[in-house]
Amino acid sequence: MTWRSGFAAAAALCSALFAQVTGASPFGSGEVAGIESVRIDGQIYFFGFSYGGDLVVSPLHADAESMATYAAAHLRQRDGRKDQAFWLTQAQESLQESGLSDRAGTMLDLHRLRRDLAGLRRDRATVRALPGLEVPSHLIYLLEANCAWPAEEWPAGLAASAKRLGLDLDDTSGWLEGATAILAGDVAIPRGANFSDAASVYLWYLDRLLLHQRHDWSKELKLGDAEWHG
Repeated sequence: MTWRSGFAAAAALCSALFAQVTGASPFGSGEVAGIESVRIDGQIYFFGFSYGGDLVVSPLHADAESMATYAAAHLRQRDGRKDQAFWLTQAQESLQESGLSDRAGTMLDLHRLRRDLAGLRRDRATVRALPGLEVPSHLIYLLEANCAWPAEEWPAGLAASAKRLGLDLDDTSGWLEGATAILAGDVAIPRGANFSDAASVYLWYLDRLLLHQRHDWSKELKLGDAEWHG
Protein backbone atom coordinates (compact mmCIF):
# COMPACT_ATOMS: atom_id res chain seq x y z
CA MET A 1 0.00 0.00 0.00
CA THR A 2 1.33 3.43 -0.86
CA TRP A 3 1.42 6.12 1.80
CA ARG A 4 -1.22 8.01 -0.20
CA SER A 5 -3.49 4.95 -0.32
CA GLY A 6 -2.99 4.31 3.39
CA PHE A 7 -3.82 7.91 4.19
CA ALA A 8 -6.89 7.77 1.98
CA ALA A 9 -8.11 4.60 3.68
CA ALA A 10 -7.67 6.10 7.14
CA ALA A 11 -9.39 9.32 6.10
CA ALA A 12 -12.25 7.36 4.57
CA LEU A 13 -12.76 5.38 7.79
CA CYS A 14 -12.71 8.51 9.96
CA SER A 15 -15.14 10.27 7.64
CA ALA A 16 -17.49 7.30 7.64
CA LEU A 17 -17.47 7.11 11.45
CA PHE A 18 -18.12 10.85 11.65
CA ALA A 19 -21.05 10.42 9.30
CA GLN A 20 -22.57 7.70 11.48
CA VAL A 21 -22.55 10.05 14.47
CA THR A 22 -23.59 13.28 12.77
CA GLY A 23 -25.57 12.08 9.77
CA ALA A 24 -23.26 14.05 7.47
CA SER A 25 -22.32 12.84 4.01
CA PRO A 26 -19.21 10.67 4.55
CA PHE A 27 -17.11 12.00 1.69
CA GLY A 28 -16.61 15.49 0.34
CA SER A 29 -19.09 17.26 2.60
CA GLY A 30 -17.46 20.38 3.98
CA GLU A 31 -13.98 19.43 2.81
CA VAL A 32 -11.49 22.30 2.54
CA ALA A 33 -10.62 22.01 -1.12
CA GLY A 34 -10.02 23.63 -4.46
CA ILE A 35 -11.01 22.68 -7.97
CA GLU A 36 -8.75 20.92 -10.45
CA SER A 37 -9.30 19.86 -14.03
CA VAL A 38 -8.06 17.06 -16.22
CA ARG A 39 -8.50 16.32 -19.92
CA ILE A 40 -9.30 12.68 -20.68
CA ASP A 41 -9.17 11.76 -24.37
CA GLY A 42 -9.90 15.38 -25.24
CA GLN A 43 -12.82 15.83 -22.82
CA ILE A 44 -12.33 18.26 -19.94
CA TYR A 45 -13.45 17.17 -16.47
CA PHE A 46 -13.42 19.05 -13.18
CA PHE A 47 -13.07 17.64 -9.68
CA GLY A 48 -12.59 18.78 -6.11
CA PHE A 49 -9.23 18.18 -4.47
CA SER A 50 -8.08 18.57 -0.87
CA TYR A 51 -4.50 19.78 -1.03
CA GLY A 52 -4.04 19.41 2.71
CA GLY A 53 -5.34 15.85 2.75
CA ASP A 54 -3.98 14.87 -0.68
CA LEU A 55 -7.42 13.48 -1.50
CA VAL A 56 -9.90 13.61 -4.36
CA VAL A 57 -13.15 14.86 -2.85
CA SER A 58 -15.68 14.74 -5.67
CA PRO A 59 -16.86 12.85 -8.72
CA LEU A 60 -15.71 14.06 -12.13
CA HIS A 61 -17.88 16.79 -13.65
CA ALA A 62 -18.01 17.36 -17.40
CA ASP A 63 -18.76 21.08 -17.14
CA ALA A 64 -17.71 23.94 -14.89
CA GLU A 65 -21.28 24.82 -13.91
CA SER A 66 -22.10 21.40 -12.44
CA MET A 67 -18.75 21.37 -10.66
CA ALA A 68 -19.49 24.78 -9.16
CA THR A 69 -22.93 23.63 -8.02
CA TYR A 70 -21.44 20.56 -6.35
CA ALA A 71 -18.69 22.57 -4.70
CA ALA A 72 -21.10 25.16 -3.30
CA ALA A 73 -23.04 22.34 -1.65
CA HIS A 74 -20.19 20.08 -0.50
CA LEU A 75 -16.87 21.95 -0.34
CA ARG A 76 -15.48 25.00 1.40
CA GLN A 77 -12.40 27.19 1.60
CA ARG A 78 -10.40 27.76 4.79
CA ASP A 79 -12.51 30.83 5.55
CA GLY A 80 -15.80 29.04 5.03
CA ARG A 81 -18.42 28.23 2.42
CA LYS A 82 -18.47 29.99 -0.95
CA ASP A 83 -21.22 30.57 -3.46
CA GLN A 84 -21.53 29.02 -6.89
CA ALA A 85 -20.04 32.07 -8.64
CA PHE A 86 -16.85 31.74 -6.61
CA TRP A 87 -16.48 28.06 -7.48
CA LEU A 88 -17.25 28.70 -11.14
CA THR A 89 -14.29 31.09 -11.24
CA GLN A 90 -12.14 28.46 -9.53
CA ALA A 91 -13.12 25.87 -12.13
CA GLN A 92 -12.35 28.20 -15.01
CA GLU A 93 -8.98 29.12 -13.51
CA SER A 94 -8.07 25.44 -13.17
CA LEU A 95 -7.97 25.25 -16.95
CA GLN A 96 -5.01 27.62 -16.94
CA GLU A 97 -3.04 26.35 -13.97
CA SER A 98 -3.02 23.19 -11.87
CA GLY A 99 -1.81 22.86 -8.31
CA LEU A 100 -0.98 19.19 -8.94
CA SER A 101 0.81 18.93 -12.28
CA ASP A 102 2.02 20.86 -15.28
CA ARG A 103 -0.56 21.21 -18.03
CA ALA A 104 0.94 18.39 -20.11
CA GLY A 105 0.51 16.01 -17.18
CA THR A 106 -3.21 16.76 -16.94
CA MET A 107 -3.84 15.76 -20.56
CA LEU A 108 -4.50 12.03 -20.48
CA ASP A 109 -4.87 9.88 -23.58
CA LEU A 110 -6.07 6.51 -22.29
CA HIS A 111 -6.72 4.70 -25.59
CA ARG A 112 -3.48 2.71 -25.45
CA LEU A 113 -3.92 1.90 -21.77
CA ARG A 114 -7.44 0.57 -22.38
CA ARG A 115 -6.20 -1.67 -25.18
CA ASP A 116 -3.29 -3.02 -23.12
CA LEU A 117 -5.50 -3.60 -20.07
CA ALA A 118 -8.06 -5.49 -22.12
CA GLY A 119 -5.32 -7.64 -23.63
CA LEU A 120 -3.79 -8.49 -20.27
CA ARG A 121 -7.17 -9.33 -18.76
CA ARG A 122 -7.77 -11.76 -21.63
CA ASP A 123 -4.31 -13.28 -21.37
CA ARG A 124 -2.93 -13.22 -17.84
CA ALA A 125 -0.42 -15.93 -18.75
CA THR A 126 1.33 -13.71 -21.29
CA VAL A 127 4.83 -14.84 -22.22
CA ARG A 128 5.92 -11.71 -24.05
CA ALA A 129 6.73 -8.09 -23.37
CA LEU A 130 4.37 -5.27 -24.33
CA PRO A 131 6.69 -2.56 -25.71
CA GLY A 132 5.40 0.93 -25.04
CA LEU A 133 3.20 -0.10 -22.10
CA GLU A 134 2.83 2.74 -19.63
CA VAL A 135 0.40 4.16 -17.12
CA PRO A 136 0.26 7.98 -16.97
CA SER A 137 1.81 9.00 -13.66
CA HIS A 138 -0.76 11.75 -13.06
CA LEU A 139 -3.58 9.23 -13.56
CA ILE A 140 -2.10 6.91 -10.93
CA TYR A 141 -1.59 9.83 -8.55
CA LEU A 142 -5.26 10.78 -8.89
CA LEU A 143 -6.48 7.19 -8.57
CA GLU A 144 -4.44 6.75 -5.40
CA ALA A 145 -5.79 10.03 -4.04
CA ASN A 146 -9.29 8.72 -4.80
CA CYS A 147 -8.76 5.25 -3.35
CA ALA A 148 -9.84 3.81 -0.01
CA TRP A 149 -7.26 1.04 -0.15
CA PRO A 150 -8.77 -2.08 1.42
CA ALA A 151 -7.25 -4.09 4.22
CA GLU A 152 -7.55 -7.45 2.51
CA GLU A 153 -5.51 -10.60 2.07
CA TRP A 154 -3.42 -10.88 -1.05
CA PRO A 155 -4.70 -13.45 -3.54
CA ALA A 156 -2.93 -16.79 -3.66
CA GLY A 157 0.28 -16.60 -5.62
CA LEU A 158 0.56 -12.81 -5.74
CA ALA A 159 3.28 -12.59 -3.09
CA ALA A 160 5.25 -15.30 -4.89
CA SER A 161 5.00 -13.40 -8.17
CA ALA A 162 6.12 -10.17 -6.51
CA LYS A 163 9.03 -11.95 -4.85
CA ARG A 164 10.18 -13.48 -8.14
CA LEU A 165 10.09 -9.99 -9.66
CA GLY A 166 12.31 -8.67 -6.85
CA LEU A 167 9.60 -6.37 -5.47
CA ASP A 168 9.48 -5.30 -1.83
CA LEU A 169 6.89 -7.41 -0.02
CA ASP A 170 6.73 -4.91 2.84
CA ASP A 171 5.91 -1.91 0.64
CA THR A 172 3.65 -2.21 -2.39
CA SER A 173 4.14 1.41 -3.44
CA GLY A 174 6.68 0.44 -6.11
CA TRP A 175 4.83 -2.57 -7.44
CA LEU A 176 2.97 -0.95 -10.32
CA GLU A 177 6.03 0.92 -11.56
CA GLY A 178 8.21 -2.20 -11.29
CA ALA A 179 5.71 -4.48 -13.00
CA THR A 180 5.10 -1.94 -15.78
CA ALA A 181 8.83 -1.59 -16.51
CA ILE A 182 9.19 -5.37 -16.82
CA LEU A 183 6.07 -5.81 -18.96
CA ALA A 184 7.18 -3.00 -21.25
CA GLY A 185 10.60 -4.58 -21.67
CA ASP A 186 12.30 -1.51 -20.23
CA VAL A 187 14.18 -3.57 -17.64
CA ALA A 188 15.38 -7.15 -17.79
CA ILE A 189 13.06 -9.70 -16.27
CA PRO A 190 14.69 -11.28 -13.19
CA ARG A 191 15.90 -14.85 -13.44
CA GLY A 192 13.17 -17.24 -12.36
CA ALA A 193 10.37 -14.76 -13.07
CA ASN A 194 8.18 -14.52 -16.14
CA PHE A 195 5.94 -11.96 -17.79
CA SER A 196 2.83 -13.53 -16.28
CA ASP A 197 4.20 -12.63 -12.83
CA ALA A 198 4.45 -9.01 -13.92
CA ALA A 199 0.97 -9.14 -15.47
CA SER A 200 -0.51 -10.48 -12.22
CA VAL A 201 1.04 -7.71 -10.14
CA TYR A 202 0.17 -5.00 -12.68
CA LEU A 203 -3.49 -6.03 -12.89
CA TRP A 204 -3.85 -6.54 -9.15
CA TYR A 205 -2.56 -3.05 -8.35
CA LEU A 206 -4.58 -1.24 -11.01
CA ASP A 207 -7.75 -3.14 -10.20
CA ARG A 208 -7.42 -2.32 -6.50
CA LEU A 209 -7.37 1.35 -7.44
CA LEU A 210 -10.34 1.02 -9.77
CA LEU A 211 -12.48 -1.11 -7.46
CA HIS A 212 -12.06 1.02 -4.36
CA GLN A 213 -12.61 4.57 -5.56
CA ARG A 214 -14.11 6.88 -2.96
CA HIS A 215 -15.80 8.80 -5.78
CA ASP A 216 -16.62 6.69 -8.81
CA TRP A 217 -14.75 7.81 -11.93
CA SER A 218 -15.31 4.54 -13.82
CA LYS A 219 -17.75 5.91 -16.40
CA GLU A 220 -15.34 8.66 -17.45
CA LEU A 221 -12.13 6.61 -17.38
CA LYS A 222 -13.62 3.65 -19.30
CA LEU A 223 -10.83 1.33 -18.20
CA GLY A 224 -13.00 -1.76 -18.38
CA ASP A 225 -14.35 -3.92 -15.61
CA ALA A 226 -11.86 -4.17 -12.78
CA GLU A 227 -11.73 -7.68 -11.33
CA TRP A 228 -11.38 -9.25 -7.94
CA HIS A 229 -8.18 -11.27 -7.70
CA GLY A 230 -9.11 -13.82 -5.08
